[in-house]
Amino acid sequence: MDWKNNFHKRINELWEKAKDRDYRLTQAEYARRLGVTRNSLLGWLRGAGQPDADGFVRIAAIECVSLEWLLGDSRKADCSIPESTERDLLMYYRNITSLHKEDLLVMAKHFYVQDNPTAKKVSIEKKVIS
Repeated sequence: MDWKNNFHKRINELWEKAKDRDYRLTQAEYARRLGVTRNSLLGWLRGAGQPDADGFVRIAAIECVSLEWLLGDSRKADCSIPESTERDLLMYYRNITSLHKEDLLVMAKHFYVQDNPTAKKVSIEKKVIS
C-alpha cells in the first residue's frame, strides 16, 4: 500500500468536505483546526510530506475518521463517522473554554429532558465555580 499517496488523496477529500460545510473556510483556518501551519497543509494537499504519527492521530480524531481510512485503507468502511452537524458540534466543543463546556452540557441536558419527557430526570444544576 502506498500510504503517502493515499494520505494525499484523503487529506484532499477532508479539505473538500470542510469547504462544502463552510464555503468561507480558508486553508489557514483549516490548518489551524488541524493544529498545523498553512504551509504544512499545503504540502500535504500537494502530496509533499505528511504528518508525524501524532499528527495522523490528531487529524483522525478531529475529522472523526479512522486511521485506516486516513492512510487509504479501503478494505473496511468506518461506520462510526457522525453526521456533519455532529462533527461541527464536536469541533466547536473542543475549541471552547472549560467554563463554556459546562454551560453547554447543562443546556444539552435541559434539551434532552425536554425532548424525552419519559426519560429518567437528569440533574441540570449548574456547577458554581469559585
